[in-house]
Amino acid sequence: MKNDYLGGGERISIPPTVLFSIIGVIHNVTVTQTSDFKHSGDSIYLLGPTWREMAGSEAARELGLRGGRVPHVDALASQLRYRAVNALMGQRAIAACHDCSDGGLAVAMAEMCIGGRLGAQINLDAVPAMEPMHLTELLYSESAGRLIVSVRPDLAVLMDAVARWQVCTRIGEVTDSGRLIMTSGDSVLVDAPVDDLVHAFKRTLDW
Repeated sequence: MKNDYLGGGERISIPPTVLFSIIGVIHNVTVTQTSDFKHSGDSIYLLGPTWREMAGSEAARELGLRGGRVPHVDALASQLRYRAVNALMGQRAIAACHDCSDGGLAVAMAEMCIGGRLGAQINLDAVPAMEPMHLTELLYSESAGRLIVSVRPDLAVLMDAVARWQVCTRIGEVTDSGRLIMTSGDSVLVDAPVDDLVHAFKRTLDW
Protein backbone atom coordinates (compact mmCIF):
# COMPACT_ATOMS: atom_id res chain seq x y z
CA MET A 1 0.00 0.00 0.00
CA LYS A 2 1.31 3.46 -0.85
CA ASN A 3 -0.66 6.68 -0.59
CA ASP A 4 0.13 10.11 -2.03
CA TYR A 5 -1.61 13.34 -1.15
CA LEU A 6 -1.42 16.61 -3.02
CA GLY A 7 -2.13 19.72 -0.98
CA GLY A 8 -1.14 23.30 -1.66
CA GLY A 9 1.03 22.17 -4.52
CA GLU A 10 3.00 19.85 -2.25
CA ARG A 11 3.11 16.05 -2.52
CA ILE A 12 3.03 14.15 0.76
CA SER A 13 3.76 10.42 0.56
CA ILE A 14 3.63 7.73 3.21
CA PRO A 15 6.23 4.96 3.08
CA PRO A 16 5.13 1.76 1.32
CA THR A 17 3.30 -0.38 3.87
CA VAL A 18 2.47 -4.08 3.90
CA LEU A 19 -1.33 -4.48 3.78
CA PHE A 20 -3.02 -7.65 5.03
CA SER A 21 -6.62 -8.33 4.02
CA ILE A 22 -8.19 -11.09 6.10
CA ILE A 23 -11.46 -12.63 4.98
CA GLY A 24 -13.60 -15.21 6.77
CA VAL A 25 -16.92 -16.92 6.15
CA ILE A 26 -19.75 -15.97 8.53
CA HIS A 27 -22.45 -18.61 8.35
CA ASN A 28 -24.97 -16.68 10.46
CA VAL A 29 -24.49 -12.94 10.65
CA THR A 30 -27.19 -12.61 13.33
CA VAL A 31 -24.91 -14.16 15.95
CA THR A 32 -21.95 -11.86 15.31
CA GLN A 33 -21.07 -9.48 18.12
CA THR A 34 -19.89 -5.90 18.55
CA SER A 35 -17.37 -4.58 21.06
CA ASP A 36 -19.51 -2.05 22.96
CA PHE A 37 -20.80 -2.86 26.45
CA LYS A 38 -24.56 -3.46 26.42
CA HIS A 39 -25.90 -3.92 29.95
CA SER A 40 -24.97 -2.76 33.44
CA GLY A 41 -24.29 -5.76 35.67
CA ASP A 42 -22.75 -7.93 32.95
CA SER A 43 -19.63 -9.82 34.03
CA ILE A 44 -16.35 -9.00 32.27
CA TYR A 45 -13.86 -11.77 31.46
CA LEU A 46 -10.35 -11.65 30.03
CA LEU A 47 -9.32 -14.66 27.94
CA GLY A 48 -5.66 -15.31 27.28
CA PRO A 49 -2.41 -14.76 29.17
CA THR A 50 -0.66 -11.43 29.71
CA TRP A 51 3.12 -11.23 29.36
CA ARG A 52 5.65 -8.37 29.60
CA GLU A 53 5.09 -7.43 25.96
CA MET A 54 5.15 -3.65 25.59
CA ALA A 55 8.34 -3.43 23.51
CA GLY A 56 7.79 -1.48 20.31
CA SER A 57 4.39 -0.16 21.44
CA GLU A 58 3.22 3.43 21.22
CA ALA A 59 2.61 3.43 24.99
CA ALA A 60 6.22 2.39 25.69
CA ARG A 61 7.50 5.16 23.45
CA GLU A 62 5.24 7.82 24.98
CA LEU A 63 6.12 6.74 28.55
CA GLY A 64 9.81 6.31 27.82
CA LEU A 65 9.81 2.66 28.93
CA ARG A 66 12.48 0.13 28.03
CA GLY A 67 12.66 -3.62 28.36
CA GLY A 68 10.04 -6.28 27.91
CA ARG A 69 9.45 -8.08 24.62
CA VAL A 70 7.49 -7.60 21.44
CA PRO A 71 4.25 -9.63 21.41
CA HIS A 72 4.50 -13.26 20.34
CA VAL A 73 1.68 -15.37 18.92
CA ASP A 74 0.75 -18.80 20.27
CA ALA A 75 -1.24 -19.89 17.22
CA LEU A 76 -2.60 -23.14 18.65
CA ALA A 77 -3.78 -21.67 21.96
CA SER A 78 -5.29 -18.69 20.15
CA GLN A 79 -7.15 -20.93 17.71
CA LEU A 80 -8.73 -22.93 20.54
CA ARG A 81 -9.64 -19.70 22.36
CA TYR A 82 -11.24 -18.14 19.30
CA ARG A 83 -13.22 -21.28 18.58
CA ALA A 84 -14.54 -21.33 22.14
CA VAL A 85 -15.64 -17.70 21.87
CA ASN A 86 -17.17 -18.33 18.46
CA ALA A 87 -19.18 -21.24 19.88
CA LEU A 88 -20.43 -19.07 22.75
CA MET A 89 -21.44 -16.37 20.28
CA GLY A 90 -23.37 -19.01 18.37
CA GLN A 91 -25.35 -19.61 21.58
CA ARG A 92 -25.84 -15.83 21.98
CA ALA A 93 -24.04 -16.07 25.33
CA ILE A 94 -21.67 -13.15 24.76
CA ALA A 95 -22.90 -9.55 24.91
CA ALA A 96 -19.66 -7.83 23.81
CA CYS A 97 -16.22 -8.89 22.61
CA HIS A 98 -13.04 -6.91 21.94
CA ASP A 99 -9.49 -7.90 21.10
CA CYS A 100 -6.84 -6.79 23.57
CA SER A 101 -3.89 -5.87 21.37
CA ASP A 102 -3.25 -2.23 20.37
CA GLY A 103 -2.84 -0.35 23.64
CA GLY A 104 -3.52 -3.43 25.73
CA LEU A 105 -6.16 -3.91 28.40
CA ALA A 106 -6.52 -0.23 29.32
CA VAL A 107 -7.26 0.94 25.79
CA ALA A 108 -9.60 -1.97 25.02
CA MET A 109 -11.61 -1.28 28.19
CA ALA A 110 -11.84 2.41 27.33
CA GLU A 111 -13.09 1.61 23.83
CA MET A 112 -15.73 -0.80 25.15
CA CYS A 113 -16.98 1.85 27.58
CA ILE A 114 -16.97 4.54 24.89
CA GLY A 115 -18.93 2.34 22.48
CA GLY A 116 -21.66 1.53 24.98
CA ARG A 117 -21.52 4.78 26.99
CA LEU A 118 -21.37 2.57 30.09
CA GLY A 119 -18.85 2.34 32.90
CA ALA A 120 -16.84 -0.60 34.21
CA GLN A 121 -15.23 -1.67 37.47
CA ILE A 122 -12.02 -3.67 36.87
CA ASN A 123 -9.85 -5.53 39.40
CA LEU A 124 -6.33 -5.61 37.94
CA ASP A 125 -5.25 -8.16 40.54
CA ALA A 126 -7.47 -10.68 38.71
CA VAL A 127 -5.73 -10.20 35.35
CA PRO A 128 -3.87 -13.43 34.48
CA ALA A 129 -0.24 -12.23 34.43
CA MET A 130 2.17 -15.01 33.45
CA GLU A 131 5.25 -13.35 34.96
CA PRO A 132 6.09 -10.51 37.37
CA MET A 133 5.35 -7.09 35.87
CA HIS A 134 4.60 -3.59 37.05
CA LEU A 135 1.09 -2.21 36.77
CA THR A 136 1.89 -0.07 33.73
CA GLU A 137 2.85 -3.24 31.86
CA LEU A 138 -0.31 -4.93 33.08
CA LEU A 139 -2.40 -2.07 31.71
CA TYR A 140 -0.62 -1.59 28.37
CA SER A 141 0.98 -4.93 27.48
CA GLU A 142 0.00 -5.87 23.93
CA SER A 143 0.13 -9.66 24.36
CA ALA A 144 -1.51 -11.20 21.29
CA GLY A 145 -4.52 -13.49 21.19
CA ARG A 146 -6.37 -12.00 24.18
CA LEU A 147 -10.08 -11.22 24.18
CA ILE A 148 -12.29 -9.27 26.56
CA VAL A 149 -15.92 -10.41 26.70
CA SER A 150 -18.95 -9.43 28.71
CA VAL A 151 -21.73 -11.87 29.57
CA ARG A 152 -24.94 -11.79 31.58
CA PRO A 153 -24.37 -12.91 35.19
CA ASP A 154 -26.62 -15.94 34.71
CA LEU A 155 -24.40 -17.10 31.83
CA ALA A 156 -21.11 -16.60 33.66
CA VAL A 157 -21.09 -20.34 34.40
CA LEU A 158 -20.26 -20.88 30.72
CA MET A 159 -17.15 -18.74 31.04
CA ASP A 160 -16.20 -20.56 34.22
CA ALA A 161 -16.40 -23.80 32.23
CA VAL A 162 -14.04 -22.35 29.60
CA ALA A 163 -11.64 -21.44 32.42
CA ARG A 164 -11.15 -25.14 33.17
CA TRP A 165 -9.06 -25.56 30.01
CA GLN A 166 -8.23 -22.01 28.91
CA VAL A 167 -6.73 -18.93 30.57
CA CYS A 168 -10.03 -17.20 31.35
CA THR A 169 -10.63 -14.98 34.37
CA ARG A 170 -13.44 -12.72 35.57
CA ILE A 171 -11.87 -9.28 36.02
CA GLY A 172 -14.88 -7.06 36.71
CA GLU A 173 -18.33 -5.95 35.67
CA VAL A 174 -20.13 -3.40 33.56
CA THR A 175 -21.67 -0.54 35.56
CA ASP A 176 -24.02 2.37 35.03
CA SER A 177 -21.69 4.73 36.94
CA GLY A 178 -20.48 6.42 33.78
CA ARG A 179 -16.88 5.86 34.91
CA LEU A 180 -14.07 3.45 34.03
CA ILE A 181 -12.49 2.44 37.34
CA MET A 182 -9.48 0.13 37.52
CA THR A 183 -8.06 -0.88 40.90
CA SER A 184 -5.23 -2.94 42.38
CA GLY A 185 -5.60 -3.76 46.06
CA ASP A 186 -6.63 -0.55 47.81
CA SER A 187 -5.20 1.64 45.04
CA VAL A 188 -7.32 3.24 42.31
CA LEU A 189 -5.16 3.46 39.20
CA VAL A 190 -7.82 4.68 36.79
CA ASP A 191 -10.99 6.62 37.55
CA ALA A 192 -12.09 8.31 34.35
CA PRO A 193 -15.55 9.59 33.35
CA VAL A 194 -16.65 7.90 30.15
CA ASP A 195 -17.65 11.33 28.77
CA ASP A 196 -14.01 12.42 29.14
CA LEU A 197 -12.87 9.28 27.32
CA VAL A 198 -15.30 10.05 24.49
CA HIS A 199 -13.96 13.60 24.27
CA ALA A 200 -10.34 12.41 24.21
CA PHE A 201 -11.19 9.84 21.53
CA LYS A 202 -12.86 12.37 19.26
CA ARG A 203 -10.64 15.40 19.94
CA THR A 204 -7.76 14.56 17.59
CA LEU A 205 -9.93 14.67 14.46
CA ASP A 206 -12.48 17.04 16.06
CA TRP A 207 -15.59 15.06 15.00
